[in-house]
Amino acid sequence: MIIWLASYPKSGNTWVRIFLKEYYKLIDKDFKDDKFPKIEDLLKLNINYLNFLEIARNWKTVQNKINLDKRIKFIKTHNALCTINGHKFTDYDNSLGVIYIVRDPRDIIISYAHHLGQNHTDVIKGMLDQQNGELDDYMGKEWKKTIMGRWSDHYNSWKIFKKENFLLVRYEDLIKNSEKEFIKIINFLKNLINLKYDQKHISHAIENTTFEKLKKKEEIYGFKEATKHGKFFRKGVSGEWKENLDKEICLKIEKSFEREMKELGYLD
Repeated sequence: MIIWLASYPKSGNTWVRIFLKEYYKLIDKDFKDDKFPKIEDLLKLNINYLNFLEIARNWKTVQNKINLDKRIKFIKTHNALCTINGHKFTDYDNSLGVIYIVRDPRDIIISYAHHLGQNHTDVIKGMLDQQNGELDDYMGKEWKKTIMGRWSDHYNSWKIFKKENFLLVRYEDLIKNSEKEFIKIINFLKNLINLKYDQKHISHAIENTTFEKLKKKEEIYGFKEATKHGKFFRKGVSGEWKENLDKEICLKIEKSFEREMKELGYLD
């Protein structure tokens, strides 16, 4: 069964996944993680990856294959929990739970712009576009691998997942009190999949996966999710928008996402 690590891009998803991987290693447990959708899975099933509607039509087919071994897997995705032409992104037969990581959209603009090599105006256009999705490249051909929609669409789509199997984590809280938030994650998984709780190993996993250490490792060994535009682990801070985002763009984001930002504590 799949436990989704879902988020809009540049919201802390990778950090949570690396922490979980480290924690599993410390408690001598096998950690199975992946991303969805993945080009290799599409090719194995002869799915036309250049046609996004074909990818959407086969979401469940691919997930059924992933779940054949009946093992728990943590799978990262930036896709919205949506339905296209009657095809749902996932269902409760394939998905056991969701850890949804959310971040202030004003900070996402800055981080995502660096990641994509775009300006802030281009990024906000995407965050306000219902058809917005991720593009990837395979053998020199560009393909659309996800549909994310507006930032608010993405958040609202995932928060309706079965309540007892859904955990919301704010990136800002991870920065402010990593231990508290990662304990919350382990407690959620402990109840969901009977994962062993070990305070000592939680502390060690946090220490081994600080943003500073991850950034240093990327400098030495590289990181496969980095782009030609810059490093993946850039600053790992919150509130950068206050000094580095144009006031007009801030107001546009706050007006467009006012309800959700108030709900999440990003606006008074």
